[in-house]
Amino acid sequence: MRVDDLPLPIIGERFRLENRGDEMTIVRLADGAEVGRIRIEGTEGAVLVRSLCIDEPHRSYGAGSEAARLFNQVCEAAKVPLVRTWAPRDLGLSVYFWIRMGYSPVPGEGPEGGIWFERRLE
Repeated sequence: MRVDDLPLPIIGERFRLENRGDEMTIVRLADGAEVGRIRIEGTEGAVLVRSLCIDEPHRSYGAGSEAARLFNQVCEAAKVPLVRTWAPRDLGLSVYFWIRMGYSPVPGEGPEGGIWFERRLE
């Protein structure tokens, strides 16, 4: 699955996700500013979130949480059965973030020694 295969754009309360070729852009509705991006990879029967990154000046305003919720909605609409992501080993807030977004830790070492997470959508 690629970004082009997902039903985008999707609009939330304060942000929207748009297709930007090989990634999704997180756009603030109030002023149209691009505040971050989501990079994914399709694997058989799953989507892997390579990164969900909010640009430094826009962090701590809920953009990441709303983007993750919108991303989950897009995957559900596209009938993606499984979404996998990961948290770097040195960023404890990432672990908390993915758990808060409904993802569960998976045994085994993730990329760069991090922790794998997954969410079943079926």
